Amino acid sequence: MTVPVPSRTTRARAARKHRRRGLLVVNLTLLILILSGGTLLYAREQAADEGRTASALRAAAARTEAVAAEAAGESAPGTAPSFEEADSAPSHPELTAGSAVGAAVPAAGGLAAAVAEPTAGGSKSVSLNFAGDVIFSGKVQSLLEKKGYDYPYVYVRDRFKNDDLTVINLETPVTALNTKSADKSFVFKSPPKALGPLKNAGVDVVNLANNHTLDQGIRGLLDTIANLDKKGIAHVGAGRDASAAYAPVIVERKGIRIAIVGVSRVLPESDWAAGTGHAGAASAYDPEAAARAVKAAKRKADVVVAVVHWGKERVDKPDPNQTVLAHRMIDAGADLIIGGHAHVLQGFEQYKGKWIAYGTGNFIFTRSGNAKTWETGVFQAECKKNGDCSLKLVPYWAELGQPVPMKKADAQKLLRRIDELSPGVRIGEDGQVRAQK
Repeated sequence: MTVPVPSRTTRARAARKHRRRGLLVVNLTLLILILSGGTLLYAREQAADEGRTASALRAAAARTEAVAAEAAGESAPGTAPSFEEADSAPSHPELTAGSAVGAAVPAAGGLAAAVAEPTAGGSKSVSLNFAGDVIFSGKVQSLLEKKGYDYPYVYVRDRFKNDDLTVINLETPVTALNTKSADKSFVFKSPPKALGPLKNAGVDVVNLANNHTLDQGIRGLLDTIANLDKKGIAHVGAGRDASAAYAPVIVERKGIRIAIVGVSRVLPESDWAAGTGHAGAASAYDPEAAARAVKAAKRKADVVVAVVHWGKERVDKPDPNQTVLAHRMIDAGADLIIGGHAHVLQGFEQYKGKWIAYGTGNFIFTRSGNAKTWETGVFQAECKKNGDCSLKLVPYWAELGQPVPMKKADAQKLLRRIDELSPGVRIGEDGQVRAQK
């Protein structure tokens, strides 16, 4: 039997058909490999995402547990009291509707939620004014009995009433009680009727942590606190015991919570310091006591301001104790430090981006023979929710019982002098305080 032999054309057609099948198999194989590789890559990415998510959740849980533990209250070492007792803060609901004064620490869940919120300050800020020592006794009282107790505020009332918060150092007991006075050279006592005009002038908070707050004894201090409460003036730095003395006043303005803490490193007698069951002032001889007060306040507020009594009288440069204390409070969370006691203006410092005004001088006071004690000012701060604050000095003369604005030439002379007392700082002609570049 003869087998037919395929023609050349038939063989060529068969070869092409075979090649096409081969190419198809190769293409299908490549497609399968590509799809398999993509699926594997997707699976790996998903696994990585899940791992990152799990890590983030574990970190968030750890942060929440840490915040919850902090909110539960840690026992501070040393002899200073625990400042976690929010109920010890004075209550002044009349500051403004919606204010939170001495508000309790939120539950752990509330604190955790606050931590999760963005910390950027944004454009919103609060305007704060600070001024130095204020008394209504002696020659000041004699003048005010003639001029009226609203006389001191003629040139500052509008400034104080149009800001968000005004704080001064009340360097005197305010009481009508006949109490045993302190045994020292200068003893102050001011009439309660001075407090109404003080409140009406826009003063919101007074610092009582100073070397005159117990001039009329413990009874005089407690009566001063009662008189301030009656007029709706918040107070820091002294109280019925250490817990109340170190407690902050917390005020909310424009959605920003501001805490004011008052402490003193100038106390005439050791028993002037508040203790457990003992009325007195918040002592800062131990910097850690002040630091714990600041730290506790920071957990409850966006901006923490420490008002401090310290230094040497009539000395316009801070001593090393002032610097150590200021830095320790900033390390603990203070955003701004306002100092006083020297009766003269002292310089400025910036530490870790935070401003320290070492001395605010006299404000409503008697007039001594030392010309530097005649210089004073209003210290204006603008603070954002993230704790960033700017600072400006507005020069005034401390006339008897009344701060009076300086004329331009005198103001520029004063600003240049304070500039020289402030290493690393430049004060502009407008009084703006800036870090030297």
